[in-house]
Amino acid sequence: MNRKISVLGAVLVVPAAAMALDPIEFPAFKAVDTDNNGFLSRDEVRVAIPEVLPLFSRVDANMDDQLSPAEYETALRLLSTPPSSS
Repeated sequence: MNRKISVLGAVLVVPAAAMALDPIEFPAFKAVDTDNNGFLSRDEVRVAIPEVLPLFSRVDANMDDQLSPAEYETALRLLSTPPSSS
């Protein structure tokens, strides 16, 4: 019985600990896409999540001056990655 309780405790604690490691929360793509065209313009990004603006050109892989969901995800990954200490 103690083993079952320990395992259950670990199952409940591990996801909570994983969530605690991610202090930055970014808006969902659809919440930022205010014109509902499936892409994010610079203006939409500027209003909703200005931290992405410096990365906009870098992650806009096809250079169409808008971010697809995949490009937005790339920007968020870059923002969530701690700077290297080298």
